[in-house]
This record gives sequence, structure tokens and C-alpha cells, in this order.
Amino acid sequence: MTWSLHLIDPLSSGALSSGFFTRFVRGIHQTARLHRYDVALSVLDDDDEARLLVERLVRERWTDGVILMNPSASPGIMATLTQHDVPCVVLGRPPLPGIPSVDNDNVRAAYDATHHLLATAPGPVLMLNGPRHQTFAQDRADGYHQALRDGGREQPPDLVRYVHGDADAARREVASLLERGVHFGSVLAVSDALAIGALRAIREAGRRVPDDVAVMGMNNDDLCEYIDPPLSSVELNAHELGRRATALLLSLIKGENPERTRCLVPHRLELRESA
Repeated sequence: MTWSLHLIDPLSSGALSSGFFTRFVRGIHQTARLHRYDVALSVLDDDDEARLLVERLVRERWTDGVILMNPSASPGIMATLTQHDVPCVVLGRPPLPGIPSVDNDNVRAAYDATHHLLATAPGPVLMLNGPRHQTFAQDRADGYHQALRDGGREQPPDLVRYVHGDADAARREVASLLERGVHFGSVLAVSDALAIGALRAIREAGRRVPDDVAVMGMNNDDLCEYIDPPLSSVELNAHELGRRATALLLSLIKGENPERTRCLVPHRLELRESA
């Protein structure tokens, strides 16, 4: 036993500034400390780096168990862990069946946010999504499209944009769309950072939020209330996700058979002035 857990996020080192990430890690740390475990953290820039790290973890037995954030649709990382019987819990939808996981219902979360924008803002809904190969981005795109179908709304398919980066990447993406004359009445961003970048681009183009374009993010970062206008967002309960992921991982390390290996944490819309 190493009395150490390892948290791996292969999405981007930019995640360190996310309020969601901070609350998720706090939930992990507090739960781990109750059981005398330390937590090591690796935030990487892509799946290839994460795969190399996992191979070292397995080879040198640095950890008793792994929590993997933002899983890719590719099973490479998970396959390495399962082949070597390393206890692992995924935050998100696992790429392989039977992998223990903790998640929101990302399809429903995006559905509810899109439904709200369709009901309150005229015009098409632009979606600023995460990297296409991440399972959370795939699920949120599904929820967005389901809401459009249920609402009887047809939109150009290019209104789902897969943004790799932070607020500035979103600002450039939205500015480019506006310069090309692409029409939309609202924006659903899958993180608050992307929403803030969109909000800035909209204002720089001389448009008003929410009068001309409504904006909604996801994660409900603490700064949402201090943005002008205050940002509507989807609360994903990151602290509870971290707590449940750690509790599930510790039960696996002990050799227990949990009643549920797929745990869904509820979300809710936090509506403010931006949408």
C-alpha cells in the first residue's frame, strides 16, 4: 500500500484555473484525508501524455488507485489501468463498459440549458463545446440536439463549435462567427470560461447581453455572480462529484463490491441576468 491516490486530468493544464476543478479537488482531498490517504495530481495537455503517465504509474506502482477526469472516447488509458488491475474511477462516461464512474447526466444538463435558451431567447442557439473526442462533449452535444428536436427547431449544423482552449479561444471563435455574419440569438458554453470569452466577443461586436444575445455557461464558478451581466450557468456540484468519486475508489481499493458503480450527481440551472 502506498496510501496515495492519483488524480489525472488529460484535458489541459488550463483546468487549474477552473472553479469546477478547484471544488472537485477539494471534495477528493477532504474525503481522502478522512481515510489517511494523500492525493497526487497530474494535469496534462493531451491523452498521449496521460497514457505515458499511466504506464509509469502501473510499472512503478506509485499509487493505490486512480481518478481519471475528462475521459477520451479512446479506451487507451482505461485499457492500461484495467489490464493491470489498478483500481480506477472515472469522472465522466467511461470509454469501456463496466468501469466505475461518477458523473452528471451530461445529456440532460445540456438539454435543460438548451431548452431554457430556446424558451427565453429568439433565434438559433450557438453551442461552444469541448474537444470532440471527450465523452462529456459528445454527451452534451447529444443533449443540445435532443432539445432542438423536441422544440421543433432546425439550425445550421455548424452552430456546434468544438473549442480547444480557454476564454480567449472562445472569444476568437465567436468573433469570427459574428464577422462572417453567422446569426444566433443565444450561446450555450460548456464551461464558464468559454461563456466569458463569448460574452466579451459579443460586446466587442457592439451587441448587448442578454438583449441581443443571451449567454449561459456550465460549472457555476464563483465569479459568475461578479461578471457584468451576472452569468447564468449550470451547477454541476463539483465538490460532491469529488467526494463520491473518492469514496467509490476507496471501496474498490478495499476489495469491496459497491452496490452502484455508476453514480450520477444532480445538476441545476442557476439563472442570472445573462440568460
